[in-house]
Amino acid sequence: MDKEKSILNSTNRKRDLTRYQDKQWVKKLEAASGKPVIMRRSFKNVYLLVDCSGSMAEGNKLEQAKHGAIGFAKEALEKEYSVGLIQFSSGAEHLLELQNELTCLNTKVGSMTASGSTNMAAAIKIARDSLADKAGKKVICVITDGMPDDKKATFEAANELRMQGVEIMAIGTDDANKEFLEELANRKDLSLKVLRDELERGIISMAKMLPQTMDSNHGH
Repeated sequence: MDKEKSILNSTNRKRDLTRYQDKQWVKKLEAASGKPVIMRRSFKNVYLLVDCSGSMAEGNKLEQAKHGAIGFAKEALEKEYSVGLIQFSSGAEHLLELQNELTCLNTKVGSMTASGSTNMAAAIKIARDSLADKAGKKVICVITDGMPDDKKATFEAANELRMQGVEIMAIGTDDANKEFLEELANRKDLSLKVLRDELERGIISMAKMLPQTMDSNHGH
């Protein structure tokens, strides 16, 4: 059984699937088919889209967002999600491809600085393109303190994401627009507006809403 291979997406690290090898249903399947069972793990991917516009420099909003992003990633990794990072201001930058370790994410998050405007649409388009060929559960979480430069373009990009089956979460500070956050998210309960000093805690709470399982066929 040591030679058993698992089929994995190239962007996901290999997980130890040996815990399934002693399951009775696996043994029965192998006995019936005469072949070893090939285990497939559920693919789950989430991108954090972090607002780094100039207004995020006010108070400690960006620091709250940074700590929150790291806390979100820890929670997501525990749920076996791969985590990616995109920052946006006047433009958008794909800081980190989907991965399963905190080391690189910590470094990239630490490098973020606040300047410029709020080109949220560009960030959503990067997430759209990055998730287009990914299987399984796909989620983005937008962290912002205000309105995007182009609201229409942002909603158009968000709708394209939804058509790909991507779930959108949105969290904003007290100076964000609640109605905008609710419209951006797939559902109202996936949006949250918090006081700026509560942003870190709020972002981490969003991670707790990430689905644990891929589908209903293999629930716990």
